[in-house]
Amino acid sequence: MLKNQFVLFWECVFGPKLYQTYPLVPPSPTRQPTHLYIKNTTETLSDIVFLVFKILLGIFQTICPLCILYFYYKGSLTYENGILLLRLSSCMIIIPIYFMLLRGISRFINPTYKTFINEFFQVKCNSTQKTRQKLLTKYDFSLSHWKPDYIIQSSTIRKLPMISTSEKNLINQTEVTFIERLFHYPSLLFGYICVNVFGRRLMFPGSLQIIRHMTNRALLDGRTNLIVSHRAKRYILRTSDGNHIDTIFVDRRIIDNRQTLIITCEGNAGFYEIGCMMTPIEAGYSVLGWNRPGFGESSGYPGTLSEINSIDAVMRYAIEELHFSVNNIVVFAWSIGGYSACWTAVHYQDIRGLILDAVFDDVLPLAQRQMPSFASKFVEKAIRYYLDLNNIQLLKLYNGPFYLIRRTYDEIMNFIPGKLATNRANEILFSILPYRYPFIYHNDETFTLLKQYVCSKKVHKQRLFHKYCSDIDDIQIQIERYQLENPIGSYPCKFGKNLSFNERQRFAIYLVDQYLIDFDSQHCTSLPQSYFYLPNRCV
Repeated sequence: MLKNQFVLFWECVFGPKLYQTYPLVPPSPTRQPTHLYIKNTTETLSDIVFLVFKILLGIFQTICPLCILYFYYKGSLTYENGILLLRLSSCMIIIPIYFMLLRGISRFINPTYKTFINEFFQVKCNSTQKTRQKLLTKYDFSLSHWKPDYIIQSSTIRKLPMISTSEKNLINQTEVTFIERLFHYPSLLFGYICVNVFGRRLMFPGSLQIIRHMTNRALLDGRTNLIVSHRAKRYILRTSDGNHIDTIFVDRRIIDNRQTLIITCEGNAGFYEIGCMMTPIEAGYSVLGWNRPGFGESSGYPGTLSEINSIDAVMRYAIEELHFSVNNIVVFAWSIGGYSACWTAVHYQDIRGLILDAVFDDVLPLAQRQMPSFASKFVEKAIRYYLDLNNIQLLKLYNGPFYLIRRTYDEIMNFIPGKLATNRANEILFSILPYRYPFIYHNDETFTLLKQYVCSKKVHKQRLFHKYCSDIDDIQIQIERYQLENPIGSYPCKFGKNLSFNERQRFAIYLVDQYLIDFDSQHCTSLPQSYFYLPNRCV
């Protein structure tokens, strides 16, 4: 008996955090929630101490290279100071060990946690798919102790290619003088340090401990809503680079007999619990959401390589384990999630389509806007080598249907607040439409008309549309005729080769409305269901 109690105490010390027990019915928003796990004072204090330690450790990792350079400059990197630092670090280790034991005692005397930890280790020792899901629909806890449900054995994606330009062209653009070329590799090293010290954190702020702590209650409520109200199931996927990705799946195949799956890709401070998942769920589709590395309960750190390894694991899980066919999968992305969505479209060409909401064309202009102008070339080199999120170059390699949702009051994507002509989604249209339809936008007149129409406000757009596209029936007949002659979409295409100048101007306007939807809102407003539909091939 004493041995069993000691084992139970040991499990309480090293067991996962318990967040809540899921209620049988959705909790009332007007009442105090009773399903949340109530910690006693010592466990709360211990968790605060661990949070502070994590934040301090993150700050130390950020400033460590700068500190080393400073102490080296001051001549303080001596053997004696090294021994002193080692002793100080040893003393600091005692503090988390003390609070870990204190937290274990607090959990041991808490009946709710003791019940949970008993069930947790029973499932962990004798787990089946059914028992694992039963525990995950009963308790909400830290998944750092949870074994993955799906593992990618081979490391298939090892290196991130430069997609915007070749290395030779990039050197010619950013290193004009002999001195600049001489410092090519030192600047690459400095760029690597900057990207990993603060650049990655600025680009993906949702991975910061302080942000995760501030959104903790909202994430709990979001998971409760998904699991209790929509009967969602959570799965952990292990990527080819070793990260564990927290995913959640809402299955509507049995209820609504819909075979289409929507895979969502969140923004740089978005999570599946409070992100764009609810729009396709409310529309009645099966939805698979995931949190990128370092977000929510997913392990690792966010970045371009970990991003594409994660979405690759999500896609393979949807196909191999959830048994969705590729041509029934739609990828729905918001903001910076457009990069992983576009990468998916390139490498899984047969998907049903892409929906891109508030997505930029290329991250470089956004990054350069946040930095001093004199550092422009350095920022370009760092972005192109380490954080090359160029959606235009990826979309040019994709032959399937997609459409953009442009937010007219987007404070992030509009370079000039309130000026629609500066929205970065415009640049996607200016690049992709002429690339896909070179015979429509083949001269300056039609390209100027394209720009004028895209940058116009609603009233002026309606006037232009009625001026050029009054005969919709004739337009659709010509498109259907082309599709019958060319059943498989491939771009650049020959559509418009034999059309007159006036007909090309007509299609220059018409094609924009097939790829662009305006939503009069700011960047973080939830997308209404009315703006969500499955993309279809236009031409």
